[in-house]
Amino acid sequence: MPAPAHDPPRPGPDPGQVPLRPGRDPGGRVAYLPPRAAKARKLILRSQLGRGWIVASALFGLLILVAGVLFLTRDGHPGPPWVRVAPLSSLPDGAVAEVAGPAGQVVVVDRRGGGLRAFLAPPGPCPVRGAGSGFARPCAGQRWDRTGAPASNLRDGQEAPPLRPVTPLFAGGDLYVNPAPDRP
Repeated sequence: MPAPAHDPPRPGPDPGQVPLRPGRDPGGRVAYLPPRAAKARKLILRSQLGRGWIVASALFGLLILVAGVLFLTRDGHPGPPWVRVAPLSSLPDGAVAEVAGPAGQVVVVDRRGGGLRAFLAPPGPCPVRGAGSGFARPCAGQRWDRTGAPASNLRDGQEAPPLRPVTPLFAGGDLYVNPAPDRP
């Protein structure tokens, strides 16, 4: 009769091996996927995250708080390249007004028809006024259509320079324009 089979003896711990902390998987895994959680793919962590994660999350929360405070305290005024042109109260409703603009140009503000449009124009001897659905600078004989394209005949060999449309923006009761060229 054969002798019963015995399990081979297990080797003891290595002399240089550091004992594991309680709850640590001897296979070296920090996380595992239990069979019941396989459908939801939830990993179960077997170790603590440590102080580094707490400090990092606190710093990230502080960063979000500072960004929120800076965003809410800027009073809605846009930054560069936007330029403040005039308070909205100084621009007559239902009319065309000319106000000083950036870089020695003037801003023509059209508030006719319930909307608002703005154009950049070179300074002239008299202000730009509304003329029909377009614009005119009567003392210089310059006329523009409603899009800002020249609509006048040549005068002294020169055509009226086009009015360049710019994007208007209201913030804090003031009108701002972006003098940078609009990109298509």
